[in-house]
Amino acid sequence: MTNSTPVLMQWGLLQFQVWPLNYHELDHYSKTDWARKEIAGAAVYREWTGEGDEELHLRGKVFPLKLGGLEELEVMETMRRQGIAALMMRGGQGEGRSLGWYVCERLVRNHTFIDVEGFGKQISFEGLFARVPIPSAEDEFPVLWSLLAPT
Repeated sequence: MTNSTPVLMQWGLLQFQVWPLNYHELDHYSKTDWARKEIAGAAVYREWTGEGDEELHLRGKVFPLKLGGLEELEVMETMRRQGIAALMMRGGQGEGRSLGWYVCERLVRNHTFIDVEGFGKQISFEGLFARVPIPSAEDEFPVLWSLLAPT
């Protein structure tokens, strides 16, 4: 059975789709680092020291009672707590573009219209993802195994 819901972005096994988990805003920050070297009587010289931080800020909204999405937010939170680095892909269905490996450094959830169980009928979220080097196979295999192994 094929999934007819388009994949907007995918982080590891977690898919951002039109529903249940989506995002409606994306900020992509990248920078280059330069060391500033002041020389008396001369213009300030700068030496390139390499790539700086690269971050993705995703903002979205889920409607747990109508469309779901709460479980996906909990998966994202678990991956953040465990410091799991995963491949971030833009798009999907075999047409995706790799953005590199990212970790979730921060996840903010804003619950509104609280139901009797204490959850929002509408949850706005913001995830801050930071690019990291490609993890080694020795580091990544136990993480993947823990996510995929039966309990």
